[in-house]
Amino acid sequence: MPHDKQPRPAPTVSRDEAVSVLSEMVRIPSINPNFLRDGQPEDWHGEAAQAQYILDWCTALGLKARLDEVLPGRPNVVVELITDPDAPSFLWEGHTDTVQVEGMAAPFEPRLDGNLLYGRGSVDDKGCLAMFMLALAALKRAGTPCNVTFVAAVDEESTFLGVLHHVNSNPPADMGVAGEPTKLEMVTACKGVIRFIVDVTGRGAHASQPHEGLDALAASSRLILHLQDYIKATPRTHPTLGPRSLTCTMMQGGEGQNTVPAHARLTFDMRTLPDQSGEDAWAEINGVVSTFAADALPGFGVTMQPPFIDSISQQVPHDARIVTEMGAVLAACGLPDTPLAVPFGSDASKMTKAGTPTIVFGPGTIDVAHSDNEHVDVTEVVRSAEILVELVLRAGAGRS
Repeated sequence: MPHDKQPRPAPTVSRDEAVSVLSEMVRIPSINPNFLRDGQPEDWHGEAAQAQYILDWCTALGLKARLDEVLPGRPNVVVELITDPDAPSFLWEGHTDTVQVEGMAAPFEPRLDGNLLYGRGSVDDKGCLAMFMLALAALKRAGTPCNVTFVAAVDEESTFLGVLHHVNSNPPADMGVAGEPTKLEMVTACKGVIRFIVDVTGRGAHASQPHEGLDALAASSRLILHLQDYIKATPRTHPTLGPRSLTCTMMQGGEGQNTVPAHARLTFDMRTLPDQSGEDAWAEINGVVSTFAADALPGFGVTMQPPFIDSISQQVPHDARIVTEMGAVLAACGLPDTPLAVPFGSDASKMTKAGTPTIVFGPGTIDVAHSDNEHVDVTEVVRSAEILVELVLRAGAGRS
């Protein structure tokens, strides 16, 4: 599509409106239900109230918006700003769920200190949700030369059901933006992740006679060290993403303080690269585990469970339209325009796999996400919304 026609001037975004929208969203608890903790109010968990706020805010502006239930009581919000079926199309996506709040004194009381707004979800991902909402409002006021669909999705922090529900039920768009904190830089590649459990079964015995038992925790420790050595000995690496990794993040086991442990459960997190699917990576490690168990752990039962999370990696080509268009906008704004690669995953990989080439972009830094000091710079929320508006205007500048 030609780009000789200059985009129209982008409308501005109000800082006060950004503070208001973001503060209201932080006030609404939306912890992923998979992170439910004993003793916490049940209404802290689930995305329904957050979704309703977004729906009401968008419909009040005259935007076409609806709830799309993914699981009972857990809806996506789908907002559409359509100008012409033949116009370039965007899919914007952010997530409404947050992680747990342990260690936070007042997680749902937004606090503004200068330009920094504190509270659970402020940077991950409500700053990005506000970015998309404010950009849509500006495009609604000014008129848009492109079609934009915004999805506020559930369950990104756990099993990605929200984004998968949407991309499996709708056609792909020409260009995609997944909202995550990137400090206003453009991310085009990210690692994948699979998480799986290995059960190790031994034989219990009185701790005074350990030779009568088979110590499942000791066997598990040997297995972990073997897998660490295997990953070091079989390196896979990527020019920008770096090496793959395998980490045992949890070890659970033991039946009593004076009993040889008969069972242990290991939880693993494996970060994969674009050269290997999650299924292939799991099969590789399963083979290593099976061989080690047969050779080095006689008498023990070792079972590797299928992944309970499988999030693919992604790598969007630098000549993809979404990359070149956003690069031009960032450069014009005096911001870094070189595509980045990051070790964390996002819903962008699912969008890209479904046919929408997608970058990751948003205000704030991932360094404070999930922390008890979570915050986002409101000026970055405003600037990111303005950049998205400029992106849409540029992409549609060749249209009359």
